[in-house]
Amino acid sequence: MVLGVNNYKMLCNKGSGEYNEDIIGFTPFGAWVLDGATGLNNKNLVSKESDAKWYVSWWNNFLHQNISKEKSLKNIIKEGLGKIKDEYERKINNVKLDKIDTPSSSGLFIKFHKDKIEYLLLGDCTLIYSDNERANFIKDESVSVLDERVFEYMEKVSSLKKLTLEEKKNEVMPIIIDNRIKKNTFKGYWILEFSKKAVDNGLHGYINIGKDMKIMLTSDGFSSAFDRYNIFEKEEIINIAKKQGIEYIYNKIREIENKDKKAVEFPRFKISDDSSCIYLDIYKN
Repeated sequence: MVLGVNNYKMLCNKGSGEYNEDIIGFTPFGAWVLDGATGLNNKNLVSKESDAKWYVSWWNNFLHQNISKEKSLKNIIKEGLGKIKDEYERKINNVKLDKIDTPSSSGLFIKFHKDKIEYLLLGDCTLIYSDNERANFIKDESVSVLDERVFEYMEKVSSLKKLTLEEKKNEVMPIIIDNRIKKNTFKGYWILEFSKKAVDNGLHGYINIGKDMKIMLTSDGFSSAFDRYNIFEKEEIINIAKKQGIEYIYNKIREIENKDKKAVEFPRFKISDDSSCIYLDIYKN
């Protein structure tokens, strides 16, 4: 490998849920952030803990074993999709499930090549990179747009403000289900599940490596610092990560969420989301 890493920082912290359904990985050949989502059936079909946790853990193991292959990210992920689909179907004994019942995950993957970085993005993770102090952002807003429908409803209906967070979520569940049905469709959003068509329609491309390049991969539980809670200006987020650290950003997120535990100021589905970030200083050998 010709690319090198001067410095790196990583975090993957559990939110207010029982299990951390985020997972991250970093090797000399690439890095990834996965943000799992369990089906809306309120039960686990393949894990005693969390189907989403099982799902992202499977991918984490697969990527550690396969990211080094001389293949494109799309082909590596498609290879994994075939394998995880077979394993999942064996575990559920080929029971036919509704679309809202299966686990899925937002996923952001990067792969190091000789003089460039390949990326593949599915769901609402965010890729940030800077070259000569200019911040660039790659994110698919499709999931965020659908989530915003729910948040707007929660803000408009004043009676919801008196409810607990769990009661609020139950009230808006029909909208959440309607959004989830749009999973991996052109009218909805593309996400890592069992569909190879999703991989073909995810955000994919290459970034040329310049001098003093910094890269951040984040789940939405971390990018909320600038795209949901507006704690920081998005253009300054990489410099803050470099100078004050990603833990500093994370702690500011938790401060906001702890002050707004009933999700009144910032409508959301849980008190605090799982939060993940990988920060890398990249250079050419």
